[in-house]
Amino acid sequence: MSESQAIEQSSDQSFKKYIPVFTLICCLISIVLYVGINLEEDPNTWEALYKWGAPSNFDIFKGNYWGLISSNFLHIEFWHIGLNLYWIWILGKKVEFESKKVNFILLILSSALVSSLAQLSFSSTTGIGLSGVGYALFGFIFIRSKTTIAYENYLDKKIVNLFFVWLLVGILLTKTNILPVANAAHAGGLLWGMLMAYLAGFNSSKQWSVGIAAIAILGSSIFWNPFSTALLSYQAYDLHNHQQLDKAMLIYKEIIKRDKNNAFAKTNIQQLEIHELEEKAALLFEKQNYAEAKKIYQQILTIDKNNESAKINLAKINDEIALWGK
Repeated sequence: MSESQAIEQSSDQSFKKYIPVFTLICCLISIVLYVGINLEEDPNTWEALYKWGAPSNFDIFKGNYWGLISSNFLHIEFWHIGLNLYWIWILGKKVEFESKKVNFILLILSSALVSSLAQLSFSSTTGIGLSGVGYALFGFIFIRSKTTIAYENYLDKKIVNLFFVWLLVGILLTKTNILPVANAAHAGGLLWGMLMAYLAGFNSSKQWSVGIAAIAILGSSIFWNPFSTALLSYQAYDLHNHQQLDKAMLIYKEIIKRDKNNAFAKTNIQQLEIHELEEKAALLFEKQNYAEAKKIYQQILTIDKNNESAKINLAKINDEIALWGK
């Protein structure tokens, strides 16, 4: 046996016995959050998601930026956490074994941040789950396996094909409305892992400068990205909440231009239109112009046939007309 073969065999034995502490911590955090949220009466409410680490995009824009990282560790379905933790363990153990601990921790945290930012840039949520981090670890090993002996042959062709094919399948499942998949998080994590593997060959100052610049660019994208309505939705909600209704309406309409099927914008536009009509009808009623007020309340019911306020006021108007003949 040659000296190089002996060293390689010794390394293999060390790897098999190695306990990846920080990978294990990631898995344990995910398990705790999984158990916790599934003890909630309804784990799919925004309140439950916020409580267990996945604030809404509105909460994030309000300053709860911790959710960009913590949401990665949250899972609701058993198959989701099982699949993600399997790959986090397989891939994370190798990267942790071959890396400095601080570098591995930074890779995990930055991958979580980047995958959330990527998903938020192309949708109205960060998504939940460690799949973006899993893709980052895969991308890291994939590139390092081309340049570093320690990673050579760790990924066989089946694993490589699985990750790239699933990336395409995820897009197809989302487009056909079969299963919503965090495709932007997967792609963002993959590219981030590849970038970190490439930068591993440079000095630390260059690694930090390029890494920070990449995160800054991606982070800023949620404020101008034409593919997402997340920030616009928050701005409209905030204006609506502070009774700046005309400005809110303009932003809701801008959201519809970007996403004609956006239920949030559609619902609130309808509410504002009804609110405006109600104000007109109330003024006409006060002036005893019952006929015109009646027309407006009937118009409200064509928009929302279950509007109880319009029904009650129509009944009042009919009573007034019957009493005064106006």
